[in-house]
Amino acid sequence: MTEPVIEIERLEEMANQIADFFSPYPEERAVEGIRNHLRNYWDPRMREALRDHDNAGGAGLHPRVRLAVARLREDADLRAYAGPPRGAA
Repeated sequence: MTEPVIEIERLEEMANQIADFFSPYPEERAVEGIRNHLRNYWDPRMREALRDHDNAGGAGLHPRVRLAVARLREDADLRAYAGPPRGAA
């Protein structure tokens, strides 16, 4: 494993700040917003470190961040998507 681009504590703090930003939103929109932000603005190495941290139990991560990371795993091969939650009318 290579040296992390940013310490995991800082990534955790940043991810939780994103979750705080989306806290007024309904669950589905918040999780999708967090996922979109991580996909569009985070370096792939940062996303990988966050996924590894989540795989190791995700201590300290907001539950919505953990849901967003799970979605990143589901569609890791897709291009960035910043639209409304999938399946929304």
